Amino acid sequence: MTELLVTVSSILSNPTKNVRKVLDTYVQKDSIMKLVGLVMLATIVVVIMCGGCARESDMSAPQDWTFEMEKVWEVKQVGEDELLRPAEPRVADNGTLYCHDFERHLSYIIDGDGKLVSTFAARGSGEGEVPMYLNCFPAGDYVVICAMDKLHFFTKQGQFVKAVPNNPFVRFPLAFKNENEFWVAPGALGDAPGSLAVVTHVNLVSGEETTVHEFARSDVEKKPTGGGVVVGLTPQIKMGFDRQSDRVYFGKNSDTVIYWLTGDQGKTESFSFTGVRQPVSEADKRSHFGKFNVPEERLTMMIGALPNQMAYYHRIQVVDGLVYLFSAESIGGAQTGQLVNVYSPDGRHLYYGRIQVEEGWRLSGPDNLQLTNGFIYAIQENDAGDKKIVKYTVALPKS
Repeated sequence: MTELLVTVSSILSNPTKNVRKVLDTYVQKDSIMKLVGLVMLATIVVVIMCGGCARESDMSAPQDWTFEMEKVWEVKQVGEDELLRPAEPRVADNGTLYCHDFERHLSYIIDGDGKLVSTFAARGSGEGEVPMYLNCFPAGDYVVICAMDKLHFFTKQGQFVKAVPNNPFVRFPLAFKNENEFWVAPGALGDAPGSLAVVTHVNLVSGEETTVHEFARSDVEKKPTGGGVVVGLTPQIKMGFDRQSDRVYFGKNSDTVIYWLTGDQGKTESFSFTGVRQPVSEADKRSHFGKFNVPEERLTMMIGALPNQMAYYHRIQVVDGLVYLFSAESIGGAQTGQLVNVYSPDGRHLYYGRIQVEEGWRLSGPDNLQLTNGFIYAIQENDAGDKKIVKYTVALPKS
């Protein structure tokens, strides 16, 4: 029996290598010992080997994740203002929420309890005003509003700091490391000025601009948008920044490769994932643009530039070291949830799950859901046209 236990220990230390060696040894024993030993040993070997296979399979297959959302608060007005067309929630590291009302042409700063802190970046041409709002980015101790001609920098409380000239069509901000460093790329792959779509790191203090990566483009990706960019459908470069590790993850949303880079320079690494692109009809595209009153000639051009499939994802976020890809599901206005795939820092597919809003409500748009460490913010609407911002607690996997 002692000899058998030693044999089992040998198998456990390296099952694949030692099983045949041990079996050959037992063939040399006397007949009784050989019979008993082989039966016991065979049983142990099967359990060990099959158990190992099961564990390996469990580790390689992504698991279904339940987000366990619970509402913290909801607001249908901010201060004295009823929400008319709120969009693009963005959350700073301290939990401050920024959002923009496209009908009021005004941005809001909301604290962790859903209370108004201040308004900022109203439409206009004066100091601290924005001619045309495009996007918003938390940037360390600042918040940046991207407009058609400049990047407008504000404090977390909404005080204007400075404006920096910028052309978002060829230098659209992807993510901000702080108020002085950020990454840019063409706003759409079809609008890249050269044969390649280039990701660039910008340092406003030193004036240096460093090429991070160059993307080749397919024929479909080369079609100029004509200004008709649709989130989740238009081929674009997306990026997520992990402040904890100083690592950025980025990729073409029309491709299945995600790249990452730690620090400002260094070796770019990557991982691949599998995915399915959902079909999009011309009727879907026309329905999307219908509310914008686009002239028919320009509408035909914009629709012709769009692919007939959704992208693989429309956003990359990094939370607690894990990489979240938000699947691009449709361009319709009836999206009641969001499929999310979660990857380890080195690209192992760990989990998939669906973030679902409450019955009778839907997301106002694919970019109206923001995930942070422990919370989800969602801008929602119903069939009556009511709008609201909701904050939920959420259970997230740990890295």
